[in-house]
Amino acid sequence: MNRGDLVGPVVVHSAGTITYANREFCELVGVDAPATVVGTPLGQFVADADRDRLADHFDRLGRNEKPAYGLAVELKPDGGVRTHVVTVSSHVEWAGETRIHTSVMDLGDTSGRLATTPRETAAHRSPIGVTIADATADDEPLVYVNDTFVELTGYTREEAIGRNCRFLQGPDTREEPVAEMRAAIDAERSVTVTLRNYRTDGSMFWNRVTISPVRDAAGTVTHLLGFQEDVSETKLNEHERALFQTHTEMSDQVMFVTDVNGVIEYVNPAFERVTGYTAAEAVGKTPRILQSGRQDKAFYEEMWETITAGEVWEAELTNRTKSGELYRSKQKIVPVTDDLGAVTHFVALEPDVTDERLRTQALDVLNRILRHNVRTSVNVIEGYTELLESGVEGAERRSAIRTIRERTAALQEISDQTTRLRELIQAETDPSPLPVGDIAGLVDDLQEAYPDATLSATIESGGDRTIQNGSMFAFALEELVENAVVHADRDPARADVTVTDSVVDNTVTVEVADNGPGIPESEWEVIKTGTETPLQHTNSIGLWVIYWSVTTFGGSIDLSANQPRGSVFTVQVPVETAPAERSESRGPAE
Repeated sequence: MNRGDLVGPVVVHSAGTITYANREFCELVGVDAPATVVGTPLGQFVADADRDRLADHFDRLGRNEKPAYGLAVELKPDGGVRTHVVTVSSHVEWAGETRIHTSVMDLGDTSGRLATTPRETAAHRSPIGVTIADATADDEPLVYVNDTFVELTGYTREEAIGRNCRFLQGPDTREEPVAEMRAAIDAERSVTVTLRNYRTDGSMFWNRVTISPVRDAAGTVTHLLGFQEDVSETKLNEHERALFQTHTEMSDQVMFVTDVNGVIEYVNPAFERVTGYTAAEAVGKTPRILQSGRQDKAFYEEMWETITAGEVWEAELTNRTKSGELYRSKQKIVPVTDDLGAVTHFVALEPDVTDERLRTQALDVLNRILRHNVRTSVNVIEGYTELLESGVEGAERRSAIRTIRERTAALQEISDQTTRLRELIQAETDPSPLPVGDIAGLVDDLQEAYPDATLSATIESGGDRTIQNGSMFAFALEELVENAVVHADRDPARADVTVTDSVVDNTVTVEVADNGPGIPESEWEVIKTGTETPLQHTNSIGLWVIYWSVTTFGGSIDLSANQPRGSVFTVQVPVETAPAERSESRGPAE
């Protein structure tokens, strides 16, 4: 902007210090020459009561919150009479730097006459609509509108001057903001509302209107200063954001949004439920908080190169929840671009495929085990039945009958385990919460079911903690104890259950130690990897059921050797903590 473009009282400043003032401004504040005010604070010429408000507007302009600000203030000229003016401030390129340009309109006396013709000031070309209404006249008619108001509404200056600004209202203008604006005017206080207004061609726009009373030296309101800003695009974005948020919050699919640098800006409730991180813990961090270590650096480099190039990326990966549990997800990341094609955000979608993978794996294993075990048992039963039919007697007959009974019992056990496994796969168990302290009661019930075994429970976990899927945990605990009792090779069979606080947030550790023969490492390796080959497999449905049930309630399980003999199953169990004792810790640092 050139000095010749500045009409009317104008001052250019930076950080509140005047760098240029024209002669009209100097006359208004009672100084002899522009050189006199250069380098002095602009606040020096503003009444004490208005100084902080004006400085706040300048600060907000510096943060680019709005393109322009207007304010009614009182000037205190050197040795002159105080006068009420309107200031309109906006950014300006000045001597190669961005500074603030403030134009001043003198509102004159209480008659409603303007001391300065506003259309001759720089405020006339302000980036926001400016209006001035005469508060002393009937119906508060407009006495000034700037060029931006004319462009915004389509009404010419001649059509607007002399009318109350309500002519911008239309059929869908809500009464509530209008009433709020009217009440503020009657109470002689400032107000900002957003309402539907209409242009002269009938088209609607969202108008953010700010009205401030302007007082004379006696404190009487003489004018109403108005600022109009078209916020239709902002309103549209708010509507689209509301629709987006409604959709994502109703979705069972994990969804989060990051900025172009990968910093999380939004997560939906499914994200909080699956990962364990609240929105407050996740927003401001990056998705690194979910990394499990199962994918290498090259994996993430390829992902980043793909999405920053504006292309959609899809892959299946293993993530880790806040409490340390692993889960599989099939992630899709979609870049969001602006009108110029530049990437501004990334939207990540993560359907949890853990349950789907578990069901597929369970059906495959179940099919193999059943085909093998049932076929073997049926073949044995048929063979011994033929032996009995041949008329054998004595010890051989008794042995055949015993074998048939054993194989029949084995088939019944397979049937029972298959039924329970089907419940597990189809999630037929009721996910009732279970207080951690009630685990001792579960062990007591199991002791009644296995009176010849020796079972014990030690609860060392403090606090009021609850296992959310208590029924599934009880199912897993029963399988663990049954495994210890059924496979014991000495009397009495023993199973010791110990519950302790975990080093992992929001979990407790449950150990089940037995005195049995132990489990071959090769069999447990099959369970851990979740894959079988013809040369490496396990025939025990029980181990699979234990693993799957723990996985279903979001836990993790490991196996180690007991001393002097037997096995120790260690289960990390997710828990909820009572609000009064809940940890205040946040997610891991970047």
